Amino acid sequence: MEENKRRIKTLQKQLRSKKIGAMFLTDKTNILYLCNFRGSNGRLLVTPKKATLITDFRYYVSAKKMLPKGVGIYDYKKPILKLMGRARSLGFEENHVTVAGHKALKKALPKVKLLPLGGLVEEMRAMKDEGEMKIIRAAVKITDECLRRWIDKVKVGMSEDDLEWNLRTIARNLGAEGFSFDPIITFGKNTADVHHSKESNRLKKGEHLLIDFGLKYKGYCTDMTRVFFIGKTNKTVQKICSIVLKANQAAIRAVKVDRKFSEIDKAARDVIEKAGYGKYFGHSLGHGIGLEVHETPHVNEKSEDTVKPGMLFTVEPGIYIEGVGGVRIEDMVHVNGRGKVEILTKAAK
Repeated sequence: MEENKRRIKTLQKQLRSKKIGAMFLTDKTNILYLCNFRGSNGRLLVTPKKATLITDFRYYVSAKKMLPKGVGIYDYKKPILKLMGRARSLGFEENHVTVAGHKALKKALPKVKLLPLGGLVEEMRAMKDEGEMKIIRAAVKITDECLRRWIDKVKVGMSEDDLEWNLRTIARNLGAEGFSFDPIITFGKNTADVHHSKESNRLKKGEHLLIDFGLKYKGYCTDMTRVFFIGKTNKTVQKICSIVLKANQAAIRAVKVDRKFSEIDKAARDVIEKAGYGKYFGHSLGHGIGLEVHETPHVNEKSEDTVKPGMLFTVEPGIYIEGVGGVRIEDMVHVNGRGKVEILTKAAK
């Protein structure tokens, strides 16, 4: 709760510095981050001095338990104008407001200037605080242990569905709330399909197995990809696995405070291109991760974002050759408050 209060104060400070009367938040994840509200109907109005949750009768009781002290509750049926006070400008999250929603705001606040302010809270979320990192470390520990137990149960002849259900059972037994996304478990030539959809094929000896999964714990996501050889695998797959691992390591070594993520992407891409496989690495190097599995910062070859203390993101280079197979190795990387780089995901690396 104290962290929520601090986050709201940080946003209020930004509103004062930008001379904006209030901000109207509609994104559920941003609202959760700021005031701990988890209901399906919630809007948050933040002024330089106050924060008020706008919701309906169904959530009055639960909101009182969720919200930090000082955050008010307001009936969504009442006019928003009453909450605005003397404010004559209102920031809104343009990436989360529909055209209809924007029209409704203009109608409700005819004399208020509406200003697109998307990204303010997302930028705050990019820097994880100590409370968040405590949860994330616990989440990664569960993820690592889940993978260790799961690989011990992998047997030739098992289907993708068999393997997924084993993963789900182990994750649940370890205390995970659920998955960050539907796990990707694939083997053989199908590993060249970056976001493979589950099929009925069964694992054969001599194939390699790729697993990309993440767990949710206390609201926070993890994400990790590993490759395993089931017996003797063809030499091309072994070769690209070695290259991808080197690219992963080169990118992590390139992580420095104030360095652009485009430069870190290039460090991995250079390794793969030098080996002659550049055209087979067609996706971004990684992504920010936290309350959502994909969030700020942007970790790709065009990104202007720079590394800052507190950031958490993935590094996941890959090579995918249709008809042969693919390899991706993904880790979660944290830059602490002193700028030290730490690889969080440790299992089977």
